[in-house]
Amino acid sequence: MDRNLQRANEAFKQQQWGQAAQYYEQEYQTAPSAKINHLLVKSLFEDHQNKLAYSIMMDNLNSYLMDSEHVILMVQVLLANRQLLMAHILTATVTQLPQEVGGLIQQAEATARLQPDFKKDYQTFYQLSALTLTQQRRIFEAGKQLPLEEWLTATKALLVDPFVKPIIRVSLLEMVQKLKLSDRMTFRWLDNKNYEIMGSELKSLAEFEKVGILEGILQKAIGDHDPVTQQLFQNELGLQVTLLYPFIDRAIPDPQVWVERLIQGDQVQSAALPAPYSVEWWQRKLSQIMSEMTGA
Repeated sequence: MDRNLQRANEAFKQQQWGQAAQYYEQEYQTAPSAKINHLLVKSLFEDHQNKLAYSIMMDNLNSYLMDSEHVILMVQVLLANRQLLMAHILTATVTQLPQEVGGLIQQAEATARLQPDFKKDYQTFYQLSALTLTQQRRIFEAGKQLPLEEWLTATKALLVDPFVKPIIRVSLLEMVQKLKLSDRMTFRWLDNKNYEIMGSELKSLAEFEKVGILEGILQKAIGDHDPVTQQLFQNELGLQVTLLYPFIDRAIPDPQVWVERLIQGDQVQSAALPAPYSVEWWQRKLSQIMSEMTGA
């Protein structure tokens, strides 16, 4: 064991957290590992260097899900940084959650409700539809610091609000899926109709088989001879399927036709409107939404 690590371990045992963090940080920079990450984060957390503890922890987040001790540390660091929803999301993936965790989250949420700006922050999130896309994105992120109960109450209203930007509505629904919530809710899709959804039936974008099929067809169609063009189409396709969530399969029954239309674009400029729910109809609608996003 090198001298630096020895000093770090000695300081850690004596609960000299600032000193331990300093030595572990030097060790982490030269020989990063999950174990050193854990020791460094623990030292930083105990020394009240919460932002740095969070930043280091995010380097190797999955390693904190392996045992109860590190799940508790992970939650403590998240809550110290007011990442309330992330604490719920990550603990939802743990099969055997330490009993202590529920109490920690409840206490943090109770504390959050006592903060001077809590009501204003909650109201701002609830009313984000009155804002521009850039502002909606910012408030969406800030909303992750709300307690789950208030976040979900606001989210259920925002999911059907026609003035919430489509990408924000989808992002909220993806959060519902990550939180593994089983609530029944109503969602306004891109066709401007409301649909009943069970939270427990939602799946992540990565779980949609059709997304992989679309990407494969696009890769085959363009190949590797033009990587820049391929990347542009990949980005566009990725945004299309995100915006179509959670009814990707409904909007894209034929992936081959969809990709061909994506690559070729409008072959004939016509004033005639395409048939509702046709490939042309969807792609024009998506193109319009994406244009509005870049112009926001």
